[in-house]
Amino acid sequence: MSSHVIFGAGLIGSYIGACMHQLGVNVALVCRPTIKHKLISGVTLTDYQEHHANVTGLNFLDTDVLARLEPDQLKCDFLWLTVKCQSVAQAIQDIAPLVSDKTVILCCQNGLGSEKPVQNAFPNNVVLRVMVPFNVVELKAGHLHRGSQGHLTIEQTIKGQVSEILQERLNSPLLPVAQTHDMQALLWAKLQLNLGNSINALADIPVKSMLQQRGYRVVIATLMQELLTVTDELGIELPKVTSVPAKIVPYVLKLPNFLFTLVANKMLAVDPTVRTSMWWDMSQGKPTEIHYLNGAVVSSAERLGKKAPANKRIVTLIESLTSSNGAKKDLLNLARPISAKQLQNFIRKR
Repeated sequence: MSSHVIFGAGLIGSYIGACMHQLGVNVALVCRPTIKHKLISGVTLTDYQEHHANVTGLNFLDTDVLARLEPDQLKCDFLWLTVKCQSVAQAIQDIAPLVSDKTVILCCQNGLGSEKPVQNAFPNNVVLRVMVPFNVVELKAGHLHRGSQGHLTIEQTIKGQVSEILQERLNSPLLPVAQTHDMQALLWAKLQLNLGNSINALADIPVKSMLQQRGYRVVIATLMQELLTVTDELGIELPKVTSVPAKIVPYVLKLPNFLFTLVANKMLAVDPTVRTSMWWDMSQGKPTEIHYLNGAVVSSAERLGKKAPANKRIVTLIESLTSSNGAKKDLLNLARPISAKQLQNFIRKR
C-alpha cells in the first residue's frame, strides 16, 4: 500500500496528491471514476505565481485494485481526508480498511469540528487537522490550477515530529507547507475568510469580481464582525493569515473601491477564474458546508448567549436555495445570481 492515501480526491485532494507524486512521494488517490478518467493520462499543475509541472503515472485506489490486495496490504501510513464536512460521517466507514493503529489521519475540511467524529471513530490514531487556504480550479480536464495564496498548514503534535517530517518532505513552490501549534485559532482565522464562500455562491461570479464590488464586501464584512465578536468572547487571538490583521479586514473590506484596490492589492492576488467550493456545490446541486461555516458562527454565538443575525440569515438563504421545497424558495423571493444590494437588504431584515 502507498505510504500516503488521498481519500475523497476532488479538486483540492487531486492537486495535493499530484504535487506529492511530482515530489516522488508514494501516494495513491481514492476518487470518483469521473475524476480518475480526467487525471489518469497525466496532470498539469500550475498556480497564480506561474509555477508549472507536468505529472504522469498517478496511482489510484479503486475497487479493482482493492480487490487484489490482502487486508494487511491496504493499510497506509498517512491518510489525507479531503472530503467535504458533510461527507465525513460516510468517509469514516469507508476509510476503515485503510487505517492501521499507526496510520496518521489528516483532516483537511473547512470550518470547525469536523475532525471530532474522526477522533471518536479512531481513538488510538493520531488525528491532525490541516488548514488548506488556497483555491484550486480545473482549467480543463487534467489541468489543476492553484488560484490563490497561502500555505497548507499542518497541526503540530506535542513533540511536533509528524508535522515537521511532512513539512520537510512536501513543501514546494506548487505546494507551500507550514505547521502550527495553535490550529484552533488558525481555523477560526480561516473561517473568517471562508464566510465569503456563501456570498460568492449567492453572487454567482468569480471571487475576484466579487471582491472588486464594495457592496458584496460590505456584506462579508458584516459576517466577519459577528465572528470577531465570538472570538473576542472566547478569548481567541486570530493569527494573521492575509496581508491585513484579522480585526482590520472588515474595515478594509468596507473601503471605497479605489482605496480598497490600493490597500488590499494582495487580497486581489486571486486568479480571475477562482470560485469557492460552495459555489461549485450549489452549481452542481450538492449539499453545502454552510452549517460548518456561517452556521458555526451562529451556533458558537448562541452557546455564548450572543447572536449572529447576519450569518443566520445567510444560512437560511443558502438552505432555501439548496432545498427541493420550491415553496420555501418563493417565501424568500430570491434566486441566484443575487446582487449586493439584495443581499444587504436581506441581512438587515429581522
